[in-house]
Amino acid sequence: MDFERIKAICENNSRISSKVVDEFLIYYAASHNNLELEMNRRFAEYRHITQKFPVEWTNKLKAQYIAHKIFKKDGLIKKYINHEEVRNLKKEELNYLEQQADNPWRFSFSIIKESPIENFYLMEDVFRNEEFLLYSPGVNKTLKFQSAILWFNMIAYNGSCMQSYGPIGAYRSFEPDDIFFFATELDGYISDENDLLSNVEQDPIPYMMLLSGANFPLIANKKDQIVYVQAEYDMENMNTRDLTDSFITEFNKGVYRISLKKWNEHPHFSQAYFDENKKTILLSSMTDKGFSALVEGLNKYGYDFPDDPFVRVNLTMVSTASDILKKKIDLIKYEKLFSKKSSPAEKENLDRLNMLIGLALPDINAGREPDIESLAVKAGLDIETARDILDQITKNILRKYPKRRKK
Repeated sequence: MDFERIKAICENNSRISSKVVDEFLIYYAASHNNLELEMNRRFAEYRHITQKFPVEWTNKLKAQYIAHKIFKKDGLIKKYINHEEVRNLKKEELNYLEQQADNPWRFSFSIIKESPIENFYLMEDVFRNEEFLLYSPGVNKTLKFQSAILWFNMIAYNGSCMQSYGPIGAYRSFEPDDIFFFATELDGYISDENDLLSNVEQDPIPYMMLLSGANFPLIANKKDQIVYVQAEYDMENMNTRDLTDSFITEFNKGVYRISLKKWNEHPHFSQAYFDENKKTILLSSMTDKGFSALVEGLNKYGYDFPDDPFVRVNLTMVSTASDILKKKIDLIKYEKLFSKKSSPAEKENLDRLNMLIGLALPDINAGREPDIESLAVKAGLDIETARDILDQITKNILRKYPKRRKK
């Protein structure tokens, strides 16, 4: 593949795009069709999130939103291409716009498969199940100071490869299942990948807000990633007495909590909740291994539960989604029936731990090393305890970069 030739095409496209899109068409579109008013109204709904961003980032997101309105499938470019102001552009610029009109821009959640040469990436769209070659100096720049599991880009085809436009979402702890979880919390009618993609194309702003959690690291305990892993099934009845060899059973207000022995403590918390009124059973764990062990443990007693969960979501996404959507997301809805009230001393200690994490997060999100001694004093904790907690949070940040092929 002639990357030098493709690079020249990309750089020329970027030059034209900077002039005709950034300097002209974005402003032209904003002044037509009440688009600026609509944009500001829509972004105002997420002011509680955008106020956390640098001002220039919000402006870049707004420009990306308008560009998407223009160049998406059946976008405004189909109408603008015939406007006199547009027809008066230079021939090169008009040709560029006509090419874009024939190749709609779209948003893509993707992973990097490999990087054959600097600024070029073989990407896999995780919801379209397709690969594409992306030219993006922005991705290259991002990888110089952080790694990412998943990327969120608006991409456009230039005749040879895809190019990214606008802010780049580089997620350190969000996985495809996390994005699907967010989509279903945003819109309860979403049931598959096609629904999700349609939702993003219809209104990308909520998905843009996921940038607010982009720098959160993965949370793990040794080799176990800490995630909510769950599945729920209809069940008419359950004889919990038969399970006593392998499970600890508790009952409160019509609900049985069935905890798998040796797996019911930190970090796995492998438990099932049988609701005799709703006739349902919820299988729940905080690790993948714990969920598999729970399913295997129940199936030994004659059940036939699949090993695939319905929900698998990182704690960072639950926190981010709750913040964006302004609602409490309670995935273990039955746990409060069995929670013991904390003593004043336990509550005070928990408050101190939460304060420590809250004080450290801005540094962690910015990629800086927290001043543990200073934060420990502010939170009222001893330095060793503070160091252990923050080490657990920060040591699992991914440091893998895409492999480069030798030329």
